[in-house]
Amino acid sequence: MAFRTRSLSRSRKAQFFILSAFAIVTIIFFLSQWIEPYTIVDTSYIAAREDFFIFSNIKEKAVETVKNSKDCDELSYNLGEYKTFTENYASMKALGLNVNYLINSPCDDNKLGTNFTIKLRSSSSYIEGTFLVNKTGLFK
Repeated sequence: MAFRTRSLSRSRKAQFFILSAFAIVTIIFFLSQWIEPYTIVDTSYIAAREDFFIFSNIKEKAVETVKNSKDCDELSYNLGEYKTFTENYASMKALGLNVNYLINSPCDDNKLGTNFTIKLRSSSSYIEGTFLVNKTGLFK
């Protein structure tokens, strides 16, 4: 009989250990669920706003337009077409876009220096950038 009491005592200790471990894990889980909304920073609203991406893309493609033009006449034509296209695209997206450029005078076919000022307005932001581009790349 002493043997059975001892076995029941060990069995109850094991049951208490398992029950305690389950209770602790359950409490920790519910606490983490309760605290979680305060520890996660929601940055999804920035990704949902595409105006920053549009501005960056317009700037990047303006640089490529200058770099891919062969001479001053082609540069002037390409930039005129690019300005028209980007401003029409922005108006379809309900954005206010103003692309201004000034080809350095006198124009050198080997350099094609061009100053850009790009302004993008949306309902929630205003982004403006001014930069210089030539045949070799972007200068800030």
